[in-house]
Amino acid sequence: DEVRQRSCLLAAATRMAGRNMTAGIAPDRIEAGGGSFQGAVRRMFDGLAPRYDSFNRWASLGMDEGWRRAAIARLAVAPEGRVLDVATGTGDLAFATERAGGRVVGCDFAAAMIRIAADKAGKSNSTAAFQVASADALPYRASSYVGAVSGFAMRNVRPILEMVLHEILRVLEPGGRLVVLEFTKPVIAPVRWSHHLYTGILMPRLGGFLTGDREPFDYLNRSIAAWFSPEEFADILRQRGFVDVGYERLSFGTVALRWGTRPPVCE
Repeated sequence: DEVRQRSCLLAAATRMAGRNMTAGIAPDRIEAGGGSFQGAVRRMFDGLAPRYDSFNRWASLGMDEGWRRAAIARLAVAPEGRVLDVATGTGDLAFATERAGGRVVGCDFAAAMIRIAADKAGKSNSTAAFQVASADALPYRASSYVGAVSGFAMRNVRPILEMVLHEILRVLEPGGRLVVLEFTKPVIAPVRWSHHLYTGILMPRLGGFLTGDREPFDYLNRSIAAWFSPEEFADILRQRGFVDVGYERLSFGTVALRWGTRPPVCE
């Protein structure tokens, strides 16, 4: 019994040490070292959850609300249409979709994010529902949503992007639309230089000063640089079975909407 007890204590200490060693390391660096990218993403966002909303406000210079309105306008969901917000975070895109008339379910695999979203829903008398779920294994019936949205999350599922898009296509009704809001690399040279100065230098320093950890902000810059262009992502959507694919650059090309539709049933 004493030997078993010592073994259990040693195993628990080893697991805790492993978690502590990777707690402040960004997902791309974890992956490069042979670790779990998605596990690191979950830990990172669970840690960011308490200050995630305020980070979005100042990091986007207050433009994030306008970007969400543009995404919802592109979704063009009918009143009372069921919409899934994939990787909802703290629920801001879900709430904006609800205000536009949709009936919304938001899912995210970061439980701390979902707790905050559900708390915000309760305080605002929102009817939006929030659930812990992974985007590559959505716990919803096929053809159960008329629309799907995702805001600033697809970069964080890049290693499993094909599975995520497959799942979204599965849960959309025929004719249902997916709208993705995501950062992108500007193509106009002066904007690109200014954007790099902001996301690559100023934001990590300020974010690190405010939160005590600059690694998530460095990761944000690297993930934007490594992310697909709107044209490349449009090709990926077509390859995964979406039709009526398109994109629109916003805010001088620093952000882009991408969209695609599940093919309607042929009569």
